[in-house]
Amino acid sequence: GHLVVDISQGALPAILPFLREAFHLSYAAAGTIILAANLTSSIIQPLFGNLADRTARRWLLPLSAFVSGLGIALTGVAPSYAAVVVLAVVSGLGIAAYHPEGYKSASHVAGDRKATGLSIFAIGGNLGMALGPPMITVLVAGFGLRGSLWMVAPGLAVAALLTAAMPALYSESSERESAVTAADGRRTMVGAMALLILVVTLRSWTQLGFTTYIPFFYIDLLGADPRVVGSLLFVFLGAGAVGTLIG
Repeated sequence: GHLVVDISQGALPAILPFLREAFHLSYAAAGTIILAANLTSSIIQPLFGNLADRTARRWLLPLSAFVSGLGIALTGVAPSYAAVVVLAVVSGLGIAAYHPEGYKSASHVAGDRKATGLSIFAIGGNLGMALGPPMITVLVAGFGLRGSLWMVAPGLAVAALLTAAMPALYSESSERESAVTAADGRRTMVGAMALLILVVTLRSWTQLGFTTYIPFFYIDLLGADPRVVGSLLFVFLGAGAVGTLIG
């Protein structure tokens, strides 16, 4: 599920050069699409985290997997730039809804070795981010921008899989639910959390800058074929998956 949700997130920067050509966008307009997607996928995520803290909402897992894929799938057939921005927001909402409940569920079923289990869960997202660019590039190169419609297929498949697994997720996690609730009274270390947020912000700032604008550098200044973007982003984001595994 994490892999498929983040495939949608990784695919967006790779389809940007094609969208820019179709709608004659400036660099700022192209960057705004990424801004819209990340505002919803990141800034709103604590709201879903608050919901996940209060009670289990496992139904969010299949729904968000489908919504994240649907948003990116429809960008290729969007009638206008405004519609692309709205679809980026829709996909971002799916991504935001999946992660808190996904991490909570992964923690419940990881057993005693939670750090190892959650690292494996995180790698799923890293791999999805890396696989998204070549997938969307192959589809758009082969079928035109309408090829993006095929991006809904992974979301549909994993939504069905998560729905089928729902009873098992509930039974696995129910015994541990009370233990999580009992830990709610622990002291929140505001300074440490603020430092972590700062580090993650700087890291994300750098990564988003690379994934959004380095493809345009290769295309516009080095004269590269837009189809090379998927491979470039796969190498860059795939290195993140390797780094997570080593870490």
